[in-house]
Amino acid sequence: MKKISIISLLSLVSLVGCSTTPEQCDPRNTNLGIMDKISCNYSGNYQTRIDQKKKILENEQKANQQFKEIYANIEKQKNDTTLSLKQKQAQQNKLKQDLMKLTNEIKEKAKDRDDLQKQVNDIQQQFKQVNQSNKSEIEKQVELDKLNMKLQKLQKALNI
Repeated sequence: MKKISIISLLSLVSLVGCSTTPEQCDPRNTNLGIMDKISCNYSGNYQTRIDQKKKILENEQKANQQFKEIYANIEKQKNDTTLSLKQKQAQQNKLKQDLMKLTNEIKEKAKDRDDLQKQVNDIQQQFKQVNQSNKSEIEKQVELDKLNMKLQKLQKALNI
């Protein structure tokens, strides 16, 4: 009789162990009965749940690391772009200074020639318009390059 009771109890525990899933074996679940807890422990469902959560955590950590790398790359590109923009602005400012210097030099040399004076005045007016315009830096650079070409032609005409 004792053997039958023990066998019945063991088969009941075995059946209960088969009836729980890893999702049901949440350690935060306070509604589990003693048999369910025993079942979760001996069936390996607690460990299965722990393994699932570890895998999820590892995947999330990998994703987080990838996002950090992407963010670092974006910050690097942003800093490189800022540096590049500052360099371009410095180049453009130097070009503006050189153009003003060249314009003044040509104007001085062309005092006696009204046709060249008119061209220099036109170039100075265009230079002011470029500086005051709302165009992009690249468009301004192109315009300044065109003005530079015109000034070089005038310079050749004056044999400077």
